[in-house]
Amino acid sequence: MKKISIILIISVLFVTFNACDKPCNENLRIGEIIQIPILFNGFSLSEIDNIIIYRVDKSGINTIDTFLLRDILWANSARTTNEIITDKKPGKVAGSYDEYESYFDKCDLIFEWQNGKDTLSNFEITKSQESIKVCNKNDPNVQIDKFSFVHKGKIIAKNEQIQISK
Repeated sequence: MKKISIILIISVLFVTFNACDKPCNENLRIGEIIQIPILFNGFSLSEIDNIIIYRVDKSGINTIDTFLLRDILWANSARTTNEIITDKKPGKVAGSYDEYESYFDKCDLIFEWQNGKDTLSNFEITKSQESIKVCNKNDPNVQIDKFSFVHKGKIIAKNEQIQISK
């Protein structure tokens, strides 16, 4: 009887501890992704998609890339006036960036539309590989170490929303 009780206790403990472990799988773990929420006041969806972006590289290269806002929108086209941009590099822009570099680091983004413009300046973004001990340890596992930029004189941190008005 005592032997059965010990086996039962060990079985319950084994099931309890293993239930807490996350099962490993082969899904790719990307990690954190730059997301900048923007509320566009007074713009139609078509106008948002077609805002021209000038990315001015301030790292000493003095390069200016030009593309449409929809090229860096999270959903690739405006669906509402409350959208998210991300630091993905537009396909037609030269240069290569790996997952631990940001296309926005050390740059200004100038938004220009028919009768106006706005600027996000002095981006500082650094990324690294998060240390993972078990599952997915060889995946990108990106972590954002530093994130800030200036909009209308205010320093904006990770996940803060800004407003761009017509």
